[in-house]
Amino acid sequence: MKKWIACWVVCMFALSVVPAYAAPEGRKGASDQALENADENAVFHRIPDWFATVGKSDEEKEQILAERKAERARKRLEKQAEKQKKEAEKQKKNAEKKMKEGKQEAQKAQTGLKDKAKKMGA
Repeated sequence: MKKWIACWVVCMFALSVVPAYAAPEGRKGASDQALENADENAVFHRIPDWFATVGKSDEEKEQILAERKAERARKRLEKQAEKQKKEAEKQKKNAEKKMKEGKQEAQKAQTGLKDKAKKMGA
């Protein structure tokens, strides 16, 4: 009896956790609320920035922070460009695949017409 109760508890726990993994509408990534409160200066950027600027003059701090911010923006843009490039290549492959399929269908139709013409002529 104890085994059945333990099994039942484990199953109920497993089933209660399943909806937590389901994103609305199959969406991946952060929620809308998280995106509203998001900041480009994340904690993992601010902490090293603080260590880099501690004990420096205000002009040096501004210069260091500006350089780091520009570097992060450059990396972000490169990442977006790479992502767009991959998406374009994927679309190109899909278009080529569709063209190839269309070409094969046209050849099949053409050979079918030739066969019909031979049968009618024969």
